[in-house]
Amino acid sequence: MLRACLLSLLLHTLAPANAQERTMKVGVLRDIHMREVMVVPLKSAMSVTVDGKSMGQLVLNDGLKLRCETGAITGKSLGAHYSAKKSIVLRGNGFRIRALDRKMGERQYPGSIELRPTPMGFLMIANVPLEEYVAGVIQSEAGKDRALEYYKMQAVSCRTYALASQRRHLADGFEVCDQTHCQVFHGRNKVDTIELAVQATKDLVAVDPEIQLIHATFHSNCGGETLNAEDLWSKSEAYLVSTTDTFCLRAPHAQWTKRVPRAQWLGYLRRTYGVDIGDAAMVQAATSYAPPCRDIYLRGLQPPVKLGKVRTDMGFNSTYFNIRSEGDQLVFEGRGFGHGIGLCQEGAMHMARSGRSYTEILHHYFAEVHLVDLKTIDFFRDGY
Repeated sequence: MLRACLLSLLLHTLAPANAQERTMKVGVLRDIHMREVMVVPLKSAMSVTVDGKSMGQLVLNDGLKLRCETGAITGKSLGAHYSAKKSIVLRGNGFRIRALDRKMGERQYPGSIELRPTPMGFLMIANVPLEEYVAGVIQSEAGKDRALEYYKMQAVSCRTYALASQRRHLADGFEVCDQTHCQVFHGRNKVDTIELAVQATKDLVAVDPEIQLIHATFHSNCGGETLNAEDLWSKSEAYLVSTTDTFCLRAPHAQWTKRVPRAQWLGYLRRTYGVDIGDAAMVQAATSYAPPCRDIYLRGLQPPVKLGKVRTDMGFNSTYFNIRSEGDQLVFEGRGFGHGIGLCQEGAMHMARSGRSYTEILHHYFAEVHLVDLKTIDFFRDGY
């Protein structure tokens, strides 16, 4: 109780006014292999560093055309030429970038950019202020026209997820990627409401009772019931526990249907799990399935058939489904979209539209968590 009170009372009081702004090293444009790009300063001139040596500035109205060659990068602007064996770094307050050797819309990013040569083309690492990264993730993941409280909730969730995942890509030379493997990040946020939400929750993160950053995982729609972490993954988490969720039941991804040939489904079960499809009881269990709630395994089958693998192998939207026969077809009638653990995005959107606060939303999906300022975490870990 004492710790909970202190968490509330000292939420912002320990934040030094002159604290250095945190940044994220993000591997960007990971899904596009480029050998020629154009980089243009966004708001002000950018300093240019070539293989660790300062080489002047790229002014606001200029652009730097870069080419990735075997073990080297060459660059040309209106006023200078560059050649690097290891890297070219452009530091400033944001930049625009577009590919010159393939079709790609221009993207705008906050912060700075480092480019390194690889056999596949450029490795590009954006060094982005944390709060601007969070805003960009929210725009990429949630889009525009959402309720302010939903954006606030996403800000806390995205910030927490990013900081808890900072070691995922250290072997690649950065902290997080810009794909769904980490969080989708397509660049600078341009939505005013998202900016307001990020500023209103600046530096707030979610922690468990041991003051550790939570794994703030999310999915599109849980279908009415979330899963325990251990139901799908190898490790349980006290804050990732199953909860009933009626808020997402009328959302776009609440239901799905897929038809699969009966022979294909039974063949899959035989090949993948060794299910005896000559056993009438096994066939009945495999073709007529209507669980009263979420399952982890398909009921009545031996050996056990884990639904998480079925979802991946069969391309289903979720592990939450019924099966019924229709001629030589099996109809899979499902609920939800995604892995079903943690925060249900469409449920959270409905909660926000209904007037629920962002703290209510977070506590609905993550059990027994606290919201704290980043700068207070070490204070609480030291004994309070």
